[in-house]
Amino acid sequence: MLTGAIIGGIVGLLVVLLTYSTKNRRFKKLLGSVQNPDYAGLYHYASQARYKKSMKFFDSYGLLYVKGNSLYYKATETDHPLELDLAQSSVQQEPDWRKLKWFSVTTPVGEKHYFNSHKLGAFVNNSDETLRGLAFIKSRTAGSN
Repeated sequence: MLTGAIIGGIVGLLVVLLTYSTKNRRFKKLLGSVQNPDYAGLYHYASQARYKKSMKFFDSYGLLYVKGNSLYYKATETDHPLELDLAQSSVQQEPDWRKLKWFSVTTPVGEKHYFNSHKLGAFVNNSDETLRGLAFIKSRTAGSN
């Protein structure tokens, strides 16, 4: 019985290390496909249609970055990024949902795009990067100057 618990613990640790390593490689690969962003981070993206769905609550996981007054998101190196003009969009923090912090960017035509960058810990979800990204992005919107 104790041997099974030890093996399970080792396998769990290996899965965590592999996941962390994979995310790090993905971030570096995606970041290498973008030239000189002012801000960049790995984020979950949810479209207006997907947000708050019961089973899968995000569409993809990829690079959210800011260059000038534009916000971009892309899930793979070859994707044409989603581009949002921050001078014409509004950015707001959403209420916590599933213990995660989210923010949304609303386009002039009312379309909303949702983002979060949580890191799962042993006992808590860490949303520090989401809040840092939100503060940076808000500093680039029209009403912040």
